[in-house]
Amino acid sequence: METHYINHLELIEVTHEPGEMALPDQQLQPLVVSGISAPARVRDRAGRDLAEFVRAPDGVLFSSDPETVRDVSTADLDDYIDITMAAPRGADSVAVLLDMRNSLLNTVLLYDHMLGAPGIRSIDWVNRDLDHIGNAIEMGRWYNSRMGMRISVLDRGKYRQVARIGDSGPIAFRDNAIVVPAIRSGRDSVRIRLSFTADNWRIDAIRTATVLRRPGSTRLVPAARVKMADPVQNTPALAALRDADESYLITSPGQSFSVEFDVGKSIAGTRTYMLASQGYYTEWVRGTWIKNASGKAFAPSDASLVEAIRDWRTKQPEMENQFYSTRISTR
Repeated sequence: METHYINHLELIEVTHEPGEMALPDQQLQPLVVSGISAPARVRDRAGRDLAEFVRAPDGVLFSSDPETVRDVSTADLDDYIDITMAAPRGADSVAVLLDMRNSLLNTVLLYDHMLGAPGIRSIDWVNRDLDHIGNAIEMGRWYNSRMGMRISVLDRGKYRQVARIGDSGPIAFRDNAIVVPAIRSGRDSVRIRLSFTADNWRIDAIRTATVLRRPGSTRLVPAARVKMADPVQNTPALAALRDADESYLITSPGQSFSVEFDVGKSIAGTRTYMLASQGYYTEWVRGTWIKNASGKAFAPSDASLVEAIRDWRTKQPEMENQFYSTRISTR
């Protein structure tokens, strides 16, 4: 129930050695890592040992402890995961490798509270109110401060934030290598904290890497062919996707297309491809939203987020079952 405006698609090719992994870092820049292992210790705010949950990408997902979610308040919204790893010799940085996606809390916040509760008024909120710079700044600052994930390192007895990553949605698993300074703590270990609004993430794997490097070079591979349901649209669709310009490929629910890239043969090494995209989408205002609207306008506040989390708790089992049985979960 969305209209997508897709401006640009291309592949980023990274060539590396077979024993290395290429991943985007927190700035979405390619990073090559090795010396990958499970952390020495992984525990969440509730004190649970998460080692078996997050040892490898296996479909066994971390979610926040129910008591942590139940106890959220405007004064205390966060869950966190503490990671302890051995400090590598001679390295000033390490990386935390995360394989994860958002829970449907984000969806409840957007659909039911930002758009659903105001009903028909949400059209004005999206198309008029957020066009005012003050409203947009207020919304952006609040959302960035609460959603996503904050990464901190224990430094002289206090956790210091060193990175942040944004939300990526509930469908696709996201692989990231978060680079952090290798600050020694305790018995020559590095202690890292992942902080986030309670139950906002589903995490499949947390690993660490001690050898990091930027790739010597990367290659951009443009789209070679686009195949639409109607072949007449293939050529204009390709033209819309090849360049970051004012031309967009616009799709509606039920439509799909395929994109092919000519990458050529590899001379040596291993090649990893990252799909880079640019565009946006607009939500359709559902009839049920208008019918069931409370008329309450959304305010970017911690009180609104607490209300959304409590709403999410009541809907979680049924909503997850319906969502993941009717949409393709991409890895």
